[in-house]
Amino acid sequence: MNISQKSTGELTLQLSLKVTENDYIDEVKKSLDQYRKQANIPGFRPGKVPFGMVKKMYGEAVTADVVSKVIGDELDKYLADQKLSILGQPMPDTEAQKPIDFKNGTEFEFFYNIGLKPEINIDFDNSFDIKLNKILFEEEDVDEYINDMRTKLGTQTNPEVVSEGDVIMGSIVELDEEGNEKADGIKNEKASLSVDFIKLKTIKSKFIGKKVGSKVKFNPTKAFKNNVEVGSLLNIGKEKATDLKSDFSFTISEVSHIEPAEMNEEFFSKVYENAFIKTEEELRERVAKDIEATYEAESERKFFNDVVEAIIKKTDLPLPDDFLKAWIKENNLREEEDKRIAPEELDAQYDSYRDSLRWQLIEEYLVVNNNLIVTEQELKDKIKEILGLQAFGGDMEGNEDILNQVTESVMQNKDEVKRVSDQIIEQKLSKFFKEKLNPEEVNMKYKDFVETLKKEAEAKK
Repeated sequence: MNISQKSTGELTLQLSLKVTENDYIDEVKKSLDQYRKQANIPGFRPGKVPFGMVKKMYGEAVTADVVSKVIGDELDKYLADQKLSILGQPMPDTEAQKPIDFKNGTEFEFFYNIGLKPEINIDFDNSFDIKLNKILFEEEDVDEYINDMRTKLGTQTNPEVVSEGDVIMGSIVELDEEGNEKADGIKNEKASLSVDFIKLKTIKSKFIGKKVGSKVKFNPTKAFKNNVEVGSLLNIGKEKATDLKSDFSFTISEVSHIEPAEMNEEFFSKVYENAFIKTEEELRERVAKDIEATYEAESERKFFNDVVEAIIKKTDLPLPDDFLKAWIKENNLREEEDKRIAPEELDAQYDSYRDSLRWQLIEEYLVVNNNLIVTEQELKDKIKEILGLQAFGGDMEGNEDILNQVTESVMQNKDEVKRVSDQIIEQKLSKFFKEKLNPEEVNMKYKDFVETLKKEAEAKK
């Protein structure tokens, strides 16, 4: 078989595969001979059907199958021999391809398009202005977490009087300027609101102490922080709540109160199962440890994402976009009908796919060229660590045997191994980035960190 290539773009090639009869005839004869031995045709004894008749009946289909296999094998061998790093898979060139006559022809020519991976070169210089946000741990964070858990695991009651932290159910109606129910005004018979969500103390005080059956007049747009909460209360959506200025009347029909769980061993065991926490002090120590670990993980995650985004932008890796779009659409057509994506949706998502592919190529380059490959032992150690935290709160002593057994079992799960491997690679890359970039550390409280994430997300919209 003769294979030749020509450039069709910066990162695309067209391959021409010329197949002669010598490339496939032996395999075709062998396959037809098998058909002859197995064929059951009236008038002929089994295995005695004339070869010519079998060829006439099955020759075209068999030739097509054999040639297809030969092409696949030779194409793979050629790509390996030429050391071509390709993206996706070779795509038949439908424009260059002429009709193939497997019945009468003996020589065939096939054309394929391939996309090539771009060369990667990353210079970690001063143009990377990346900061490492360090979230400060505060004791009040422990108080907040424990209070939230006491509420979550508390006992619900339905008192007659509203107090702090209660959720109120009832009906709400829009009022006119005279304070009467507005004709054709907004009305929600199944409204509910949380007293703690009311931002103005003057409005909150109107609800505190009120009994079931009472009516409270207030302005929702002044009571809540944003139009989402107002729209939810009135069941009108945030868009309609934007220009709302009316007062409303809320008739209280039910009050839901959560009595916080008591600080005892039963509560401790619900917060941390199998941790055997006995005292409030032990609980606070464990919560503090977990919060600090969470803060560190969130800081690391943001730093990693910031570096990835900066690398993608800085390198601006060229890709064979037209080839990739065609390849994606072809694979989409092969999906089951209920899993296919509309062509216009595919086009809209391409930029996101392209950046994801860019990072995939860059990550592969960084891992290989900086010896960051995950070893089997690293995988086992990480899986054991995760299992130990989940089952025994990180206490490995006395639990080694069972952890080793479960770890070996998890190692047989390819999806789980891939997930853990990705975690380890991210940790290795994050450490590598710190060494290369030496980022400035910026201390901040958690609420400021969250606000930073919100502003950055808004800026990207």
